[in-house]
Amino acid sequence: MAVISDSNLWNRSVPRYTSYPTAPQFYPIDESELKKKLAQFDQSKKPLSIYIHIPFCKTMCLFCGCSVVLNRKPERQTAYLRSLMKEIDLYSSKKREVSQLHFGGGTPTSLSEEEFAELMEKIRDRFTLQQDAEISIEIDPRTAGSEKLRALKAFGFNRVSFGVQDLDPAVQEAVKRRQSEEMTVQTFQMAKEIGFNGINIDLIYGLPLQTPESFQKTAEKLVRLSPDRIAFYSYAKVPWLKEHQKAIKEEDLPTADEKLEIYLNARKRFLDAGYIQIGMDHFSKPNDAIAIAYKQGKLTRNFQGYSVNLAEDMLGLGLSSIGFLENGYFQNAKDLNEYQARVERGQIPVERGFLLKEDDLIRKWAIQSIMCHFKLDKRKFFETFGLEFDLYFPPRKELEGLIVEDENEILCTGLGQLFVRLVAASFDAYLGQGQYSKVI
Repeated sequence: MAVISDSNLWNRSVPRYTSYPTAPQFYPIDESELKKKLAQFDQSKKPLSIYIHIPFCKTMCLFCGCSVVLNRKPERQTAYLRSLMKEIDLYSSKKREVSQLHFGGGTPTSLSEEEFAELMEKIRDRFTLQQDAEISIEIDPRTAGSEKLRALKAFGFNRVSFGVQDLDPAVQEAVKRRQSEEMTVQTFQMAKEIGFNGINIDLIYGLPLQTPESFQKTAEKLVRLSPDRIAFYSYAKVPWLKEHQKAIKEEDLPTADEKLEIYLNARKRFLDAGYIQIGMDHFSKPNDAIAIAYKQGKLTRNFQGYSVNLAEDMLGLGLSSIGFLENGYFQNAKDLNEYQARVERGQIPVERGFLLKEDDLIRKWAIQSIMCHFKLDKRKFFETFGLEFDLYFPPRKELEGLIVEDENEILCTGLGQLFVRLVAASFDAYLGQGQYSKVI
């Protein structure tokens, strides 16, 4: 790994590229546009991925950048579930095959076992889950005991992601996420005993009161648990989007250099333990499906992070969720009342989106290549688009030190892998048209 003499030189604000174009470029869009795309999709026999958003949380973690609704009233969640199932009915005139199903939030495990049973019955009634489909869910250990984990396994879930973030009690208190180490370890071990095929752990670096020394203890303890994957996200400070983040004191946050040291130390520990780095923020065991996909060039990046590319098209169901269908992004209404009102009227609750033009598709391909593989094959670019790469894109002189390039390919250097978002940003035609978190 290259020595970083001045991290501030590279610490700029650019997107994380969970999509291209990114969400700030989305514009108001009518459900008629989505219906056109659905009609096109119906002509194909491609598999589909589904994302379901359960937005409710009882308390707000101060670092959170997700679309969350604070709620302690069970009846409010029950009403949402009714709307969600009506939305499913709006999409499923044909029983489409589904290769991936993912529940995110919020807190998906806030649903009761009875609610999960009802929702999964609706999904299986309206869609055909492939026999080897990946069915995954984000789990808050504070809301998932042994009974709920066993129920999820019985419903067909085969991959679980545990939100941990940091085991240090002082850091947890600073971000208002109180989750004891004992609870985390017990829930993890229960999932292992129950027999889930894949167990992931989600961590965040750059949180208040974190130090390189304190986080190394967290990394060491979690490596001993031996999860199949570790998602290691940088804290995205976006108070203009998430006002609750203003409660985090600036003086409590690690400096950019300290934050980078936290990442590099933990990264070394994960690699020493035999994990493979996948893209900019994932680590996996060599035999995990995502590591195999990485080696086979089948890795993708979407709004859930890095994923095995089992389906090109995705339906986003629920409040604020984003789908991708026939080269168009479609995002549901972000306001709970508006979402429910549209569904009650029999409307697909899409509110914003982006229909990709040819140039967007070309740049999306380039950015995906860099973000997923740390390289770009110019010959494959020509095979895909019939265009000469070096004629389509101007020279990338600003990336000196981050890439090496010849007539056939672009490769990220060790430094470029750390700052891969900057390399990807060099292909972004909309850069500067939105606010983003910093690279470090």
